[in-house]
Amino acid sequence: MDAAETTREKPWFRRLMRLSPPEPDGGRPASDRDGALALYKQLSVRDVDIPEPTRSHLFEPDGVARATVVIWHGFTNAPSQFTRIGEQLRSSGYRVLVPRMPFHGEADVLNRDLVRLTPEVLIRQVHDVVDIATGFGDPVWVVGLSAGATMAGWAAATRREVSRLVLAAPLVAPVGFPMPLVRLFVKFPRTVPRLYWWWDPRVKDKIEGSPHAYPGFPIPGIMSFLHLSEWLYDGTVRAGHDLERVVLVTNPGDFAIRKDAARAFASAVFGGRAEYLGEATVDAALKWMHDFVDPLSPNSGTTEQVTALLLATLGTGDPDAGGVLVPPLVTPQP
Repeated sequence: MDAAETTREKPWFRRLMRLSPPEPDGGRPASDRDGALALYKQLSVRDVDIPEPTRSHLFEPDGVARATVVIWHGFTNAPSQFTRIGEQLRSSGYRVLVPRMPFHGEADVLNRDLVRLTPEVLIRQVHDVVDIATGFGDPVWVVGLSAGATMAGWAAATRREVSRLVLAAPLVAPVGFPMPLVRLFVKFPRTVPRLYWWWDPRVKDKIEGSPHAYPGFPIPGIMSFLHLSEWLYDGTVRAGHDLERVVLVTNPGDFAIRKDAARAFASAVFGGRAEYLGEATVDAALKWMHDFVDPLSPNSGTTEQVTALLLATLGTGDPDAGGVLVPPLVTPQP
């Protein structure tokens, strides 16, 4: 389905598909820098068998940090997607933490480990990462791409330490999937086909792009991210504090996620909870695709362009990111 597809559903259907609330699970933030580094060391232990480029990364500026920016990478990708951007942001005075999402970044890109993902595993990582970021004592801002935006959205809604959020192409519904079908699959996981899905079935594992990204995934592996987005979208889990700034990034060249669903999600979850809620649109002339942040993927931006985009959407850079964004920022509408 195209961008004109509606996200409206019958109220009775949404009530029927409402999910059971997740078990309460809070954070245990570090109290100081030493505690934050100790928690980061614990996070890094999980990467002992992971190739160095795809491990979690912490970039620290030479002086005092303006903020600690947590960036979650995209589904089936890895922290390598944001390494150069993290280095660029560090040079601009930001501390940047890029965590490896569970079961991502493994040396065997044809593994099937994503099938082991659960919502609880994802939520636990969100808390672990925000606990680290909080300990440094600077403002905590979160950014995510695709499924990583789901993680960032969960962090912004459930952790009051987070004050700014950038949702880049959040995974609310894949293109071609009506919201009722998404809700049905999330509500009844046994209906989800247990198949391996190639991103490009024509070339399978020969797909062009980052050598660290998986060329496909077991379909159940994506459902835990959709579970989180549905908990937020249907109001089961509500944003528990006000944020300074929330910006949705949409990209005309992105044919992986439904942009109408992303807009409705941002408005439903953070409307009334953000001092500023806006949508930033990538200039269509750039012809960027879904993984526009990854320098190893085709049809992506340069490190300088993507860094400018993030600074613009976080509210600290040129509003149009040097021509990357089509001004002005507007409020997303469902």
